[in-house]
Amino acid sequence: MGLRRLDAVLSEAVDVLVVGGGPAGTSAAIACALNGLGVILCEREAFPRERAGEALHPGVESLLAQLGVADRLAGVTGARFEGAEIDWAGDRRFVPFGSDDAGPWRGFQVRRSAFDNLLLDRAREVGLEVRMPCGVLEPIVEDGRVVGATTEAGEVRARLVIDGSGPARWLERKLDLPSSERSPGLVVRYGYVRGEYPARDAQPAIQGDETGWTWIARVEPKRYQWVRLDLSGIRRSRDWVPDALAGLSPEGPSKGAEMGWRLTPAAGPGWMLAGDAAAMLDPTSSHGVLKALMSGYFAGQTAAAFLADGSEAQGLTAYRAWIEGWFENDVQALRVMYGRLGARWAI
Repeated sequence: MGLRRLDAVLSEAVDVLVVGGGPAGTSAAIACALNGLGVILCEREAFPRERAGEALHPGVESLLAQLGVADRLAGVTGARFEGAEIDWAGDRRFVPFGSDDAGPWRGFQVRRSAFDNLLLDRAREVGLEVRMPCGVLEPIVEDGRVVGATTEAGEVRARLVIDGSGPARWLERKLDLPSSERSPGLVVRYGYVRGEYPARDAQPAIQGDETGWTWIARVEPKRYQWVRLDLSGIRRSRDWVPDALAGLSPEGPSKGAEMGWRLTPAAGPGWMLAGDAAAMLDPTSSHGVLKALMSGYFAGQTAAAFLADGSEAQGLTAYRAWIEGWFENDVQALRVMYGRLGARWAI
């Protein structure tokens, strides 16, 4: 049985406090709740909100089935595709996801705001409490252990705090955790356009050369997303769009996001980090949302196990090793990719 709330106004107690309502935070919260833990999830922003990261690998279906939402994925999907067109340093080819006896595997282009809402609805269904907008202010630390946090709605005491705050990196900043920077600062810009662009209706495409790379994908009929990373230090204006989309209608100004490669210790006494709060890579690593879901789900499952049997030290060590292992593997692959574009820092 999870701990129940003690006071509805000033101070409460739960098993797990989750920070962040994106894929990492919600998957962690759902996994905890499905294991019988009492959970409060705090998200500082009001939804719906737009975020980059609509492309989902076919492998996401099995994970979403564990979370109980696989049968709802079609309702937030605007396009399906069997792979992507890659043009990297002059090497152009189509890369499929794969196939089996049932036919080709197909990925998903989801409407990200709708996908995030789908996960939050599931979180509420399984009995955890979602508070939004509700910012988390300061961690509560006693004898070197995180035992909760102060929030805009009052103090919450918890046996464990899971930070899924993404690039905001709430717990890293508040605990002054060491962060390993593995690339220069990388800034991507992204935006949306409407109109007709048949060349991208069948599959997304990424084109990379010595100046950087551009990704273009159809996210739903007559609506396309683009993402651009410049290696040459160019600062794009907010009304810039790729030349291929110049004749289409932008949906407002583009947005920017810092996506330098960074690794932070993913666990410690009374706390865990999931998704981009633990490890960040730029979108060429692929599967960003899938890894956010995976790390959140694994954090929740691991937490449920060690809160039940008292094996916290072992659980936190295993989780941290898992995060570090996939991060290092991806960094090595990315260095090869960017080296082919001539990025000196990647060689």
